[in-house]
Amino acid sequence: MTNGSKHFFRRNPQFTLVWAGQLLSQSGQRMFQMAAIWWLLEHVTEGPGRFVGAFMVLAALPSLLGVRWIGFTVDRVSTQKLLVLCDLTAGVLLCSIGVALKFDLFSVGELLLCGFAAAVLQAHIDPALNKALNQVTEPKDLESAVGYLTSTQSIANFGGACLGAAVIGAVGVAHTCMLAAVGYVLSSMFTALARFHSVQEDAASSSPGVAGWSLLHDFPLVKRVLIGFALVNFFATPTLVVLPLYVKSVLLAGARELGILESGLWLGMLTGAWIATRVHFLKTRMGLAALTVFVFGLCLSFPAWATWMLGYWVALFIGSLGLGILNAKMVSYFQEVIPQDMKGRFFALLQAAIGATFPIAYFSFGL
Repeated sequence: MTNGSKHFFRRNPQFTLVWAGQLLSQSGQRMFQMAAIWWLLEHVTEGPGRFVGAFMVLAALPSLLGVRWIGFTVDRVSTQKLLVLCDLTAGVLLCSIGVALKFDLFSVGELLLCGFAAAVLQAHIDPALNKALNQVTEPKDLESAVGYLTSTQSIANFGGACLGAAVIGAVGVAHTCMLAAVGYVLSSMFTALARFHSVQEDAASSSPGVAGWSLLHDFPLVKRVLIGFALVNFFATPTLVVLPLYVKSVLLAGARELGILESGLWLGMLTGAWIATRVHFLKTRMGLAALTVFVFGLCLSFPAWATWMLGYWVALFIGSLGLGILNAKMVSYFQEVIPQDMKGRFFALLQAAIGATFPIAYFSFGL
């Protein structure tokens, strides 16, 4: 990383607090999702897959339906206050869900509704966090900060999934939700302790009342990149649906092998995010983006040519390594070209563009 990764967190203690908090909250989010899905599988006797699918769709809807409202809220409200309030509210909500599950007070419909409410809070946290980056980071370290920030999802998905599975098996679904709530509460405390400095906004760049795709009228290249991101996610996300089927039906293996293959995905994403600042072998970010997406496509095609678990793990690692680099590079580009007073609305739009393909992709590739 820039000027040595071992010194980065010392130079940016405010970012360190916020980043550590987000690791806890996003891990908690992943644990809650696993606990909720497991509860549905245990309590729905007929067609549990439909309810699990409904839960995943409801988790994706807030960022799509509320893209304008979320964007305006993030741009108008203090970033630090919004992050603290959303984290704290999510912690209280998940703790309440855990208590209700412990005393068997929940129906399936109520759990789906609470899952939607938790997703609404998370839909505010993600763009607010991106907007906060240059408020808690030294300007020369912004690209490194983006790399660390984009790595949190990989760490949370990998660590939260492993920890969630272990905790569910050890203490049950209800206590897992309560433990996930602790992650959110700690995140709110860490963010509250951080000092956010103000960022000079360019008054000429203000676009009051404009949100959604209209926001990018003066940024045609950024609009094309967002569309590209949506297409990549449409074909990349279903890997999580295909993997279990491939392991069971083709490799004739079990959950252990599935976990090993998924580790290739998350470790690749994590490594790519952390080494992104060292990757400069192409002159332009767009050229690098095109190359990494092309390599990812080749890696995804590996199972069509060979049935070899180690080879597939390597292909998944290399492909997701490129995606990790791509994420860090492009988010750094967005941080540079999007004015500060538009970042809330922009990152809400980015979140919606990426998430819009999830329900369609899950359903299509599931068939």
